[in-house]
Amino acid sequence: MVISTFTSATEHASAVRDKRVSCRELTARYLSQIQRHNPALNAIVVGNEADAVRVAHERDADVTQGLIRGPLHGVPVTVKECFDMKGLKTTVNFPRLKNNVAANDAFVVKRLKEAGATILGKTNIPTMLSDYQSFGPVYPTANNPYDTTRTPGGSTGGGAAAVASGLTTFEIGSDIGGSIRVPAHFCGVFGLKPTENAAMHGEGHVPPAPGSRAGYVSMACVGPLARTMADIELAWATINQPTWKYFSHLPRKPRTKNALSDYRVAWFDDLGTVACGDETRTLLGQFVRDLERGGVKAERKPFDDQWLDQVHAVWAKLFGFVSGQDAPWLIRQIMKRQFAAMGKGAASKILAPLKAGLDLQFKAFSRTLKERVEVTAELQRRFDDYDFIISPVAAGPAFPHNHLHSPIRIDARSVAYIDYAMPFVAIYGGCGNPVLVVPGGMTSGGLPVGFQIAAPHYAEDELIHFGTLVERLGKRFVAPAGY
Repeated sequence: MVISTFTSATEHASAVRDKRVSCRELTARYLSQIQRHNPALNAIVVGNEADAVRVAHERDADVTQGLIRGPLHGVPVTVKECFDMKGLKTTVNFPRLKNNVAANDAFVVKRLKEAGATILGKTNIPTMLSDYQSFGPVYPTANNPYDTTRTPGGSTGGGAAAVASGLTTFEIGSDIGGSIRVPAHFCGVFGLKPTENAAMHGEGHVPPAPGSRAGYVSMACVGPLARTMADIELAWATINQPTWKYFSHLPRKPRTKNALSDYRVAWFDDLGTVACGDETRTLLGQFVRDLERGGVKAERKPFDDQWLDQVHAVWAKLFGFVSGQDAPWLIRQIMKRQFAAMGKGAASKILAPLKAGLDLQFKAFSRTLKERVEVTAELQRRFDDYDFIISPVAAGPAFPHNHLHSPIRIDARSVAYIDYAMPFVAIYGGCGNPVLVVPGGMTSGGLPVGFQIAAPHYAEDELIHFGTLVERLGKRFVAPAGY
């Protein structure tokens, strides 16, 4: 078998089972790709080379004895730096945690190992996972493989860059406000944000900080980024296994449809005062027309501005509560200033409720939960008429490195940093819906653009099936040049 680091995890697993390739060969090829390209990308920041080689030898020994450990036997993968791996650092790019070494494996890391995977390392993230770029004081800035002067996104930015550049087969990331979806879009790969709280109740994800007394988890979830829908399905099936210990397995809403012509979708290309760029709008229009040619019934259906303001406020306040619940008063004030810097000139109304959430007042928290029920019910009524809702992930493609969070130029205008991506992704964080990001095309400058496909709660199986049909229409990963 010709070994390529752009071959899918699904194909690698099949080749290992059929003895067409050894686990050692696979691991060696990926480690060579990492050695060659990671210095320019800073995608993988915590290496696991020695252990990966050891595991690959063990997996080959298993194969000779007719033993296959699981569906990922011998397949090289990566995980986001925020997941604990025993004996490796979990710093979340935060100086106070720079010497934090995990005593145990995170829940999803255990799942990968049980499935037989070889874990190559952990990928780059922003400080405390709170940015749409991946940089900070502990690790070097992550770069986008399509243009290293641009960000691969955040917070699973290093993971998206690693997948797109062939440094891994797939990545396991986490998402509360676009942390899987924005990097998938910026790096041209598929990404699944499942229904909220998927696999988040297990131990080993930071934040919360080690030793934290905080226990409130809302909107957060764990999901895969990959180059093919087959790998999205494989990775999701691996991590979404039942466990009585944490009750973290999501229920599965049965799939009811087969062909593209069975589906009806709504779509929109702006959010009232927050509009996407011209190229993104053009590519989305082409994406919708391609779906229609495939048989999908599509209707443009923008959201009501009042509802958008409400759902954005719900997301922002809940994010403030989750982020600040175990933080000292001073840290919460620093966080407020950081978000204020991102929101200079913002058209969206996210900033004020975000700061209100960081004040941690219980009455406001209780009121927010009530508002969340209302906005989620309103969104669910839209799913009574449509199977999915399609939209941009961000106003435009990956932007140049912007550590000062200055407004971002798009077409002939400037967009506030916080408005570039957050309003588009916060909708489904606020309501907890599963979302699949699929590649939608390339800009004239050679940058990938992805689109969100949102579904009702627990409809991951239907969403993955639809994504597979969309991939067959030609909406596929396009590798960057030079890798």
